[in-house]
Amino acid sequence: MVDFSGEDWLIGLSTFGIIIFGYILGSYFFYKSRKLNIRLLTFYSLSQILSATAWLPIVIEFFSVLLASISINKVLYVYLMWLPAPIAGILMYYITTEFIAPKKKWYVLTPYLAFVGFIMIGTILNPLGSVIFIEPPLTGFIHKAGLNPQSFASFLNIIGFLFLICFMESGYIYKAIKSEDIIRKKFIYLSISIFLILGFGLLDSFTTSVVLVLVRLGAMSSFLFVYLGLREVPEKTIKEKPKKEIKVEDSLFRIAKRPDQITEEEVTYYREQKICLVCKGKVGGFNAYICTGCDALYCENCARALSDLENSCWVCNEPIDKSKPSKPFTLKKELEDLGKIK
Repeated sequence: MVDFSGEDWLIGLSTFGIIIFGYILGSYFFYKSRKLNIRLLTFYSLSQILSATAWLPIVIEFFSVLLASISINKVLYVYLMWLPAPIAGILMYYITTEFIAPKKKWYVLTPYLAFVGFIMIGTILNPLGSVIFIEPPLTGFIHKAGLNPQSFASFLNIIGFLFLICFMESGYIYKAIKSEDIIRKKFIYLSISIFLILGFGLLDSFTTSVVLVLVRLGAMSSFLFVYLGLREVPEKTIKEKPKKEIKVEDSLFRIAKRPDQITEEEVTYYREQKICLVCKGKVGGFNAYICTGCDALYCENCARALSDLENSCWVCNEPIDKSKPSKPFTLKKELEDLGKIK
């Protein structure tokens, strides 16, 4: 068995932590997304799994050298690291375009797809020339295959990282500003997680030794903010703020529960103030849906999310999308979903 240094152990175990937390969290929210039929949450959970997978070859190398004194193939190492990462970026980019330009998302997404495809082709054609290895005999195992700025594909990868950070941060901060209270906090948490995973992911290529350990711990911390952003709000919090007793399916996360009753005065107030009945965010321009049965006002995201779920207005149970079946929620059904009654 190889005699690893303390630095080797710290780097190997911190990287293993990224895999563990990324896979567990991503799998959990993937399960929730399929159970609740939330499409964007499916994409988000897959992006978390793929982001963690970018560190998988380091963990494989760590245990392979530790247990069998064998390094994995370098080409495979590069492919495992630098092919999942761009795919994760595409999923994250798509989610952001759904938030800021849902009707024009393919115009925004197509150039980015072409850009990422070009990077991936460059990596596939010249895997060893695209990276710089930190490897034995300087260390016990290959710590990373960092981006090589002298390689055109890697240079574009660096530009892609920086662009993705700026684009996604702008999108999530925009959503936070447009939202209120709980929803705003969740978008802030998610924007922090994006900055951490992408920022430290980029720094990973240019750091070594103990600094590399700190960078990977920073990347691991992003999953905490993902959890805070996507988790359901605890019932205790809902009881403290009864006016927020709502269930939001903002095509990404679920909050609390649907109220069992909405008064006519509330419907009128929200409509006059141009506030979404579900997420309590401001509604303006074309970002609006008005129920044909009772004139209740919804923002576009909440209307689309509700149409994918029960497909009924919260006030009058009028179908939101008349081309699809309607499954109005009842109080008993909602309590069953929250696990309060059997």
